[in-house]
Parts: sequence; C-alpha cells; structure tokens
Amino acid sequence: MGTKITKQQIHELLIDSLADSIREHSELDKTPLEVEVDFPLPSKLRVYGYRVTTPPGSGPNGEHIARLIVPGQNPGERSSFDHSEGYFVLLLGYAPEREVFILWDAGLHRDFLYSKIVRVNPGPLFEAVAGNIGSQERHLHTGTEIVLTANMNNLSDAIELRSKLTTERLIN
Repeated sequence: MGTKITKQQIHELLIDSLADSIREHSELDKTPLEVEVDFPLPSKLRVYGYRVTTPPGSGPNGEHIARLIVPGQNPGERSSFDHSEGYFVLLLGYAPEREVFILWDAGLHRDFLYSKIVRVNPGPLFEAVAGNIGSQERHLHTGTEIVLTANMNNLSDAIELRSKLTTERLIN
C-alpha cells in the first residue's frame, strides 16, 4: 500500500487482520466502521480510522500524527466520538509506510476541535514492525494515555489490550 491510503483501505486492512473473529460489519466506505466480533474482543467495535503521517521536516524517525475529524464536523467545530449503543470505540491509525496500526484511547479524546492532532513516537512503531505490540505513555489534560501499536498479525491482541487498558482507566 502506498502512503496515500484511504479510510476504506484502512477498514479493509482491519477486516483482513480480524477475519477469523468477524461476525458482521458495516459498509467499508462508511465512517465510522461498525464491526461485530467474537470474544475475547469487545463484541461491538465502532472504528474511526485515520491515516498516520510524519509531518514535513520531522525526518524519517520523527513523531507520527493523525488528524481527528469525525463525520459531519466542520472547521472550527468541536466534536466527540460516538460511544452509544454499547459500542467500544476504537481510535485507530494506520502508518502505511511501516504497515503498522496505532490504537489511541478514544475516551481521552473528547470534545475536540476539528483536525485535532494525536501523536505517537517512532519507537513503538518499530516495535510493531518487529512483530511486538508497542506502547507509549502520553500525558494529556484528560488523563494518561497508553498508545499501542501493532502489525496485522497481532492487531487482535492489541485491540484486546486496548479494551483492557480502557476498562482499567475507567474503573480507576
């Protein structure tokens, strides 16, 4: 895949990665993507997928970013992810040049401005390229976030861990 990956292509990669666990999913060209999956994953995922890039001037080992925009959100407006109907919201990035998924904690990104930036350092991406689940702790004004990274082979494990970490954050 080239670096000009579309949301639909990100959705297709997610579906391919989780193929054995998927019971049903919405149309791949719709955002957010809604997916019903088997245990041990959360039974209903609402996926907001974003292309992850390295900003100009940051070099090949610079910080990677995604810009958050939800459907219907316009420049200057604030919005949040839709957590309704028992869905676990998955804030998912994909870095096509590394073929790595990034999982941020969607619950810590709420009431955000159009095109808000979420970040991950390159180290966790390299961990995912090597076949591990990478992680990075980020301190946000809404709480401490643990960003996870995974490749296609361990994305299911990373989603399971993302769900566990989110649950622990909500309990504590």
